[in-house]
Amino acid sequence: MNNLYPSYSANNFHFMRFMAASSVIIGHGYNLNGLPDILETKSLGLFPTGQIAVYTFFVISGYCILQSKVTSDSEWSYLLKRVIRIFPGLAVSLFFTVFIIGTICTEESIYQYLTNRNTYRYFKNIKLFPFAPTVLPGVFTHNAHLEANGSLWTLAYEFTMYIFVIIAAFLFRNRWRLFTTTFVVFFICYCIFSEYFSESRLIPFINLSLYHTINFGIYFALGMLFYIHKDLISLNKWGAVFALVVWLGMYPLASIKGYFPLVAINWVRYFSLSYLVMYLSSIKGFLNSFGNNGDLSYGIYIYSFPIQQMIVVFWGSSLEVYQQILLAYALAVPLAWLSWNFVEKPILKYKTLLKKQPDSLVVEQVPAQL
Repeated sequence: MNNLYPSYSANNFHFMRFMAASSVIIGHGYNLNGLPDILETKSLGLFPTGQIAVYTFFVISGYCILQSKVTSDSEWSYLLKRVIRIFPGLAVSLFFTVFIIGTICTEESIYQYLTNRNTYRYFKNIKLFPFAPTVLPGVFTHNAHLEANGSLWTLAYEFTMYIFVIIAAFLFRNRWRLFTTTFVVFFICYCIFSEYFSESRLIPFINLSLYHTINFGIYFALGMLFYIHKDLISLNKWGAVFALVVWLGMYPLASIKGYFPLVAINWVRYFSLSYLVMYLSSIKGFLNSFGNNGDLSYGIYIYSFPIQQMIVVFWGSSLEVYQQILLAYALAVPLAWLSWNFVEKPILKYKTLLKKQPDSLVVEQVPAQL
């Protein structure tokens, strides 16, 4: 095993997720004010803040979720661990959005709002998959975006990836080299026929965008591959420099010189960003203990959007965007702390009953043979 790879006891996953969640607040800060993302603009489109943050989540998730599957006694114990990580926090977040944010921001009277059927239909978001209402009666009606919580839509894709891991484990039955070959063939086909995978195409039954499922799925699968092949893929600073140079270098080659189609920038980003995320997550140091006092990333992610929408309603005309971002951060972090300590952490205690091996042991490498 490559000793640089993240282990249970030494990794920066908590810090990376925390930074990704914080970046989502920054990206939404501009978007919710009807303004372009400043980092995306300054980088000529290479670094869309919110997108990069979500992709980071999926890379880390691919690595950690496959690890969870390998260390679970059964598909049911694995799935139960995933359910208790997502749904309790989401349920309380929905309650907060409907009854706290909604009652504060609605233009209807409190009586009208609380007796409106559409208010309670918003709780359909607990099922993750479309179609669920995205707006609340009289809430955020004059904002640039009407959604009560525009962050929740990615959770359906995240949970879909959890199911994908079960399917992949069943189909390939630990023949992970075959899984790798299948991924390579699929990625080549995806690049060749990329125009087919438009956002308007929906996957039957689950009604998710085919494009977003594949886009997020590639980052997730690359995270899986880093776990599968950690004996083959070296994580080091020179590899990180190379990944960044290739990513940045693709922009002039594609957009200025025209040597490659513009979409090639995204193709390169899949691999470069995934490598950078895994390298930064593997660095040994004081950040390894960042999550010792709790994981606030999920709470920040599910609470920040409605808070930012509320800030736009009351202070959008009087505060600069960066001030709104700081205020949203100051409000979201305490809520995330409460969510972790009083909702997520107590529920997660049940995960200890489902573990195949104790936390103190480093997880065994996934077999990489046919």
